[in-house]
Amino acid sequence: VLQTDRSDLTHQITPLQLENLPLSPDRNYQSLLELTPGVTEANDVGSAFGNPNGSVVNRVNGQNERANSFQLDGTINNQTNVISQTAIVPPPEAIEVVDVSTNAYDAEQGRSTGGVTNVQIKSGTNTFRGTLSAYHTDGALKAKNALSQLDQPDTKLTQSAFTIGGPIRRNRTFFFGDYQRGRDRRGQNDLQSVIPLAYRNGDFSGATTTIYDPSTGSITQRTAFPGNVIPQDRINPVARAILARLPEPTGPGATLNYEATGQFVQDRNSGDVKVNHSFGNRTQGFVRYSYFQAETEDAPAFGVLGGPSSSGGATAAIGEARNQSGSLNLTHAFSPLVVSEFRAGFVRVRIEGASPTESDLASQVGIPGINTGDFFTGGISRIAVSGYDFLGAAGTLPFRIVETSYNVVNNWTVQRGGHTIRFGADLRNLGLDKGQASGGDPRGTFTFTTGPTALSGGPTSSSANAVASFLLGLPQSMARTQINQASGYELQQYFFFAQDRWQPTSRLTLNYGVRYEIYPFATVPNAGDQSRYLPETNEILVAGYGSVSKRLNVKTDYGNVAPRLGAAYRLNDKTVLRGGYGIGYIPLGINTLSGVGYPAQVQLSIAGANSFLPAGNLATGIPTVPIVDVSSGVVTSPPGNVVLPVVNPDPKRGYVQSFNVTVQRDLWGFVVDASYVGSLGKRLPGTVNLNAAGPGAVQANRPLAIRFGRTADTPLSDFVLGSSYHAFQSKLERRLGGAGRITAAYTLSKSEDDSAAFTVQNPLDLAANRGPSGFDRRHNLVISHVTPLPFGPEGRFLQDGIAGTVFGGWNVNGVFAARTGSPVDITGVRLTANATQGVTNRPNVVGEPAILGGTGPNELWFDTSAFVEPAPGTLGDAGRNSVRGPGYVNYNMTLSRTFRLPGRKRLLVNASAFNLLNTTHYRNPSGAFGTVGTFGRISASFGEREIRFGARFSF
Repeated sequence: VLQTDRSDLTHQITPLQLENLPLSPDRNYQSLLELTPGVTEANDVGSAFGNPNGSVVNRVNGQNERANSFQLDGTINNQTNVISQTAIVPPPEAIEVVDVSTNAYDAEQGRSTGGVTNVQIKSGTNTFRGTLSAYHTDGALKAKNALSQLDQPDTKLTQSAFTIGGPIRRNRTFFFGDYQRGRDRRGQNDLQSVIPLAYRNGDFSGATTTIYDPSTGSITQRTAFPGNVIPQDRINPVARAILARLPEPTGPGATLNYEATGQFVQDRNSGDVKVNHSFGNRTQGFVRYSYFQAETEDAPAFGVLGGPSSSGGATAAIGEARNQSGSLNLTHAFSPLVVSEFRAGFVRVRIEGASPTESDLASQVGIPGINTGDFFTGGISRIAVSGYDFLGAAGTLPFRIVETSYNVVNNWTVQRGGHTIRFGADLRNLGLDKGQASGGDPRGTFTFTTGPTALSGGPTSSSANAVASFLLGLPQSMARTQINQASGYELQQYFFFAQDRWQPTSRLTLNYGVRYEIYPFATVPNAGDQSRYLPETNEILVAGYGSVSKRLNVKTDYGNVAPRLGAAYRLNDKTVLRGGYGIGYIPLGINTLSGVGYPAQVQLSIAGANSFLPAGNLATGIPTVPIVDVSSGVVTSPPGNVVLPVVNPDPKRGYVQSFNVTVQRDLWGFVVDASYVGSLGKRLPGTVNLNAAGPGAVQANRPLAIRFGRTADTPLSDFVLGSSYHAFQSKLERRLGGAGRITAAYTLSKSEDDSAAFTVQNPLDLAANRGPSGFDRRHNLVISHVTPLPFGPEGRFLQDGIAGTVFGGWNVNGVFAARTGSPVDITGVRLTANATQGVTNRPNVVGEPAILGGTGPNELWFDTSAFVEPAPGTLGDAGRNSVRGPGYVNYNMTLSRTFRLPGRKRLLVNASAFNLLNTTHYRNPSGAFGTVGTFGRISASFGEREIRFGARFSF
């Protein structure tokens, strides 16, 4: 159907597609959002503990995943802490429709600069109807990973669900409910890197680099250990105790020499209940309640020493979660021309995660002052040796997070002649109780790099030097978040809009309106929960004490006016020309620009005076920072080695301008859209380190070290970044005979921004951070089809007899995707002499980094000789995201057959093949410059063929 009265870009995912297309193995409807032009492929976000319901993220029209708004039955469904995640992911059988808006949407839509997705749960009718379904995926049918020499682990994923709906009181009250149960038992194995046995004994005679003794002179005059062997009496006792607990390599080589095995276990239960009621001809309403519950366990790779997951993921833990959501909707027609709608919703998320390692392990190996007996400090410190997998727990562990969000919406629609006028308000209250170290690592992190056992200006160093630094107990940096007070946040948001849809002629429709958004700074329920540093005076303001408000005296920006303009002109009965423009303001997590500051949580950061000097000793641990008096609301002369957040006291919120020009035509039964789509991001949120030193500088030359003796990073969170996106987008849709449909979405785009995340890699030169977005793919094509085969009683052929019985009821459905590669960022992991502090270093470019296309274990994907180490004390000139990784081609297919049973009963059986042709999907090559054996090489692939069997009985 041609879109003749709207100027925004929209897409709809129908029940036909949800019930028939091969959804992701966990049957998440979000995997079909990529059927929308301008929407990237679905990616996992967070760990299975922070995101247990499997919510995935897409990027829309050049905006990052945090820019999207998700609604469930018209009320809030974004989480509060990680706003890119949704609280409730309904099963496909429970979804009536998914509506997606991606550009120049109506003034009613806001809190988004990316996509707005509203999922509508089904409602009951006067007829009792329901479904019973079951699905099973078995690892025995999974194809072997192309780049893995490991045996295929045993994996079983089972899902079962039912839905039921019908009348409570005919023609007045109806109900609908669903329940889904998931059981995931996933055997895991992965090649990890552990320190070789010879290195553990101090023997580096087989290494290709020289190990220098840091006790023999200055960083430019050190002498090498004789024979490249560290004497036994020089090995740090803590390092020795840790190595005694570290599993031995299971294979040869200095890296990728240990096969980790384990099991991932997750049990999930979810459900929805919805009751609709008609109060009469003028008033209708419904209430809905949804819940999700999960228990998860992921085994660590290195046993008692923790480490990454045995699958290679960053988080090995045990955890549980419970998410809840509810909504109330009431619509009343005061007259045929005046209608009011009231909506209210809530979301509550509770997640917990903890490390499975022993609670006093740090004390057992001899690291003092870590295990203090509380929830946050159990286990061992994180040991990070360059070139090897970390030991200990993920820095995000442990956590206990509770989020509670409410929103109330009241919209009015008034018809006046050719005008449809809408206006309304959306009021939100967000709350977060965050039992988690805001800076990570409550047990501390010791980072061992090459510098302490290398020679400034000498031969190239390697990961062997980093191991030597560890054996000597000489970390180049140490960090720890000391939690003195649990943190919480409260945030109010106020949104108002008015718009008019006017049809001055039978061919022309104009849409114009304005939206007004107010985002006050987050407040805190308890005094001291947040603070901000004043770099001008070297003081800290502590919320809720003295004259400091619980909003830290940060002003509210009242200038967030967002106009929306659009037009649709029907050239003829088969062609429509549309265009639209709008401004949207940046949505943020509740504590994105605030964070927890000193002294509630002390983010201690200690680094060597330069990259060749250690920050301390493993055996003496990380010092504890004493608690200070904050009763006046001002802390003067805070410790210089503590990370202190800086907040702009008068922030001006960032915004995105979005625009499109679209031609839509009915062409031979196909509805075809062709669009130019663009967006420009202004003052996007980012974090800039105010205490980054210039090239060639040492710790003492950081700007705030010169003035106040501050050597720690000092992050300013403000609206400082930008982005741009330009694209040609095309969409094709056609209904096939019967219950069939084909869609195609193609995007040719270019997306650039200043940062892949909030953190600016080079705060000394913001322009140097500009580059292709990390999710940028120049070409992206996605085709879906639901195709009933033309046989049997409802087909054109073989309608009768045995042939009709055998060949009738078959469907072939699928999703084909092809896209070009995403960017690879080349960063310098080796530190040149007196390298700058607080800046991501990159190499120099001396030639064209040609794509060689190698995908084997010893082959180069790109020409690494085009990158060289910059001169000592300088920054490299390689641009951000300067190389492209491999492309992606995939076809998922479902073969199904429906058996007609007496009455309305149907039995559908199907088999889905994900990556039917078993096309190898390569991950990006390593961009870690100078990492021996991995730089420029592809070491992993993913998405090998899987088979899922399913059945659905409907009545």
